Amino acid sequence: MDSTPKQRILYVDSAPFSGGAQESLLTLMEGVAVRGWEPLLAGADHGEHGLLARCRQRGWRVYELRTSHWRASPLGVARLGLDRLAAGRVLRRALAEAEPALIHANGVRSGLLLPGGARGPVPVILHDRDLRVPRLALGWLAGRVGQVLAISRCVAAKWHGQVPAERLHVVPNGFDLGRLAATPPAAGLSPAAGRVWVALVADLEPWKRHDVFLEAVAQCVAAGADLGALVVGRARTPAASRYLHRLQGLAVTLGIATRVRWVSTAASALPWLAAADVVVSAALAEPFGRTIIEALALGRPVVAVNACGPGEILAGCPAATLTEDTAAALAAGIREWLSAERRNAAVGAAREWAARYERTAMLDSICELYRATGREKP
Repeated sequence: MDSTPKQRILYVDSAPFSGGAQESLLTLMEGVAVRGWEPLLAGADHGEHGLLARCRQRGWRVYELRTSHWRASPLGVARLGLDRLAAGRVLRRALAEAEPALIHANGVRSGLLLPGGARGPVPVILHDRDLRVPRLALGWLAGRVGQVLAISRCVAAKWHGQVPAERLHVVPNGFDLGRLAATPPAAGLSPAAGRVWVALVADLEPWKRHDVFLEAVAQCVAAGADLGALVVGRARTPAASRYLHRLQGLAVTLGIATRVRWVSTAASALPWLAAADVVVSAALAEPFGRTIIEALALGRPVVAVNACGPGEILAGCPAATLTEDTAAALAAGIREWLSAERRNAAVGAAREWAARYERTAMLDSICELYRATGREKP
C-alpha cells in the first residue's frame, strides 16, 4: 500500500451562496480527489446545502469564511477591506495547519481575499470566471498570483497585457455528463397539447436580460406560436426580488402573464432544464454559459445571443441557433425550433456537442497545471 501523504490543495471561494461557479468548483474538487490530491476548502457559503456543507459530507477539511457580495461602490470597497482582514486570519491558520502545496482561488473575488504575504511559499492559481472586473483589481492581482485559469477566451482576453502569455490558460468548465443526462424533468407544467416550453435559466440579475427573453416570447406568441415560458432563477437579494416583480409586471404588459411559469425557489434548475423544449441565453456578457452545456447534455436545443461564452461554445453546433442581440432576433431563433420533429432530430447532436465539455478534459488540463506549478518556485 502506498503510504505517501497526498498533496493538499486549498480552494478559496468567497461567495456567500452557491451558483454555477461553485458547482464547477465542486466538480473539480471531486475529480482531483480521485486523482490523488487532498482538497481543502476555505468557503463562505454557510447554507444548509451550500458548498461548505457538501464538502463536509465528502469528508474534506473546511475553513469557514464570512463575506458579503461586494458592490462596486465606496461601501462595497470598505466591506471588501473588512472581509479581507477577517479572511486573512482564517487563511493564515489554514496554511499553517494544512500546509497545502497550492492555493486555488475560485474567481477574482476570491483572489482579492488573499492578503499580502498570506501565501508565503505557496503558489497561487487564480480561476477566473468573470467578465465584469475592475481593471484596477486585475492589476493588483497580476503580481500576486502565479497562474491564471480562464473559463473562456473572452474571459482570458482582459488579462492580455496584465500577465505573461505563459501564465494564462484557457480551460473550459467540465461537467459530469452522465449525472446530467439522468436528470428527471420537473413536473407540473401545463399539459396543453402542442405547447412548446422555452426556458431561460439564470439568476435574477438585469444583465441576464430576462426582459429581452420575455419580449421575444411575446413576439412569437403574436406570430401564432403556442409557447410557454419558464423563467428559472433565484431571487437572492432584495434587489433581485424587486427585479422579479418588474419582470412579472412586464409579462402582464406584454400579454403573456398566463403563459409564464416563474421558478425562483427551486433547489436545482436541472429538472426545469429537462422539462423545457428549448433553452435560451439572452445575456450579452455571459463569461461561459453553464446552462447551455447542461441543456445540450439533456438533448435540448439552445438559442443564444452570439456573444462571449455562448458564442464560443455554440459556434458550429447543429443543435443551436446563434442570434443577434435583439428580441426580434431571439424570437426568430426560437421559431426555428418550434417543430417537434426538428427538436427530436437534434437530440443526438446536442449530446455529442456537450461531450466536448466532459469533465475529463478539464481535469487533465488543470491537474497538469497543478503538477507544473508545484514544481516551480513561487
